[in-house]
Amino acid sequence: MRSISERQLFFILLALALVPVWSGRFFVTGDGPCHVYNARVLLDYWQGNNWDFYAPFYNVNTNFEPNLIGHLCLALLQLLLAPEMAEKVFLSGYVLLFGLGFRYLVRQVQPDNLFLSSVGVLFIWHHLLQSGFYNYACSIALFFWVSGFWLKYRQDWTNRRLLQLAGLWLLLYSAHPMGLVFSGAFIGSAMLFLAARDVQAEGLRPGLRVWLLEIKNTTLAALPMLVLFAEYLFRRPNTPESNQETVDTAGQNLLELSALVTMNSTERDTVKGIALFVLLLALGAAWSRLRQRKWATGDFLLLFLGLALWQYFQQTGSKAMELLLPMRIQIFPWLALVLWTSTGRFPAWARQAIPGISLAFLCVLLYLRVPIHRAAAAQVEDYLSCLPHLEDRSVLLVLNYEYSGSDAERKPIGNRIWLFNHAADYIGAYRTAILSDNYEALRTYFPLGWNWQRDMYVLTDKDGINFDNRPPRADILGYTLRSGGRPIDYVLVLNYDDRHFDHPYAREIRGQLDGRFTFVYGSPGQRAELWRRK
Repeated sequence: MRSISERQLFFILLALALVPVWSGRFFVTGDGPCHVYNARVLLDYWQGNNWDFYAPFYNVNTNFEPNLIGHLCLALLQLLLAPEMAEKVFLSGYVLLFGLGFRYLVRQVQPDNLFLSSVGVLFIWHHLLQSGFYNYACSIALFFWVSGFWLKYRQDWTNRRLLQLAGLWLLLYSAHPMGLVFSGAFIGSAMLFLAARDVQAEGLRPGLRVWLLEIKNTTLAALPMLVLFAEYLFRRPNTPESNQETVDTAGQNLLELSALVTMNSTERDTVKGIALFVLLLALGAAWSRLRQRKWATGDFLLLFLGLALWQYFQQTGSKAMELLLPMRIQIFPWLALVLWTSTGRFPAWARQAIPGISLAFLCVLLYLRVPIHRAAAAQVEDYLSCLPHLEDRSVLLVLNYEYSGSDAERKPIGNRIWLFNHAADYIGAYRTAILSDNYEALRTYFPLGWNWQRDMYVLTDKDGINFDNRPPRADILGYTLRSGGRPIDYVLVLNYDDRHFDHPYAREIRGQLDGRFTFVYGSPGQRAELWRRK
């Protein structure tokens, strides 16, 4: 019987990595529904549909910002597909972009060890992707292609290749600054290391001449991106947010590879196993390299690894530039370690076993994750069963009492993530509506922004507390006066049950609903109540 080749096994792994996306009608992530909704609003804006309704609430950010690529793709896909299908196709594209990009980069580091690209597939799904950080995730995938393209042609540039590199830089800029910064660190590390090697081999002047030529070509290709990035940094408000994470907890999270725990603590032991697996591979590579006693081209990855670790530990406590940065950075040292491992020599048995072990890890993760994906999709379907009772061109306030979701026994669906904090935003992709929890419109780097006269976060608060609080609080009736006469048309109450009945905020909200709104719909799963203004 003919055995499965390494290449075939890699594509089997890649196909299996697509299973979560297609496991239910919706692929539920924390912020993903908000991206789908905003992409739909942008599509209406470009097509000239309903903008007279949206314009009093939203303004369009016409700057070329990072965080654009996901919205652009989701908007274009919604020209042809239903919103949830557009999201699935987009995420499937991400899976392929990541997996094939990692393999492409391994090929440039050491083409003889392509079997290690199967390990990279284990990093496709991570906590921040499950949180809905689509642009950030795409920036990691594009990081592989930009870095690999530069490594492949670094001493063989033509005008066409420089233009292609410039296009890749701009594409990466449109995704997220994280991948952009680490691509710069990757290429900078390679240039320094390889320049030192050239100087040692060829002498000072010839080595420096090659190095300066590399700097000139790389800078020339990166120039459009650098101008845009500098302009973005100049515009972006400087609002540092310290993390509660200490150096010790950051170190523990790094060793446990906590960034790969997507939704539930049941994944933790499997993820620790993946971390140990990668460390053992790196130790095996280190042993083989020590026996060779010579530098390899890919050893610049050790410098890149050091830079990634240094930056990771810089983002703790008061030194952090913004929240979640340690988790955003954590995946890069691990990816660097896997890439450097490809510089080692492995016996035939290891070359055959490593893809198989990767497949086993992926199957265990699917076993743990897919039931949660399916439960999450069912809960969102319960929310969206209210759609027939919602009119177009309505203002909808969402009051969500439980971001983690829960099953019939009130156990959290995802105990490591807020999986449902924006799940109701899918409504805005099916109905022309203003949704209260459009958090993206609070950020200057997203395509839409709230007009302050209608900002539902600010104008529904009471004593500094609003619907985004847990439990929610909202001055529903006061919004009409504060917004210049525009009332809230519907209130959607999610996950409200006897645990919340006696809370003063809940009683306050019920008093407003009973007085000025009419109950029009309760979902089959009793997760959603829809109230319409009288």
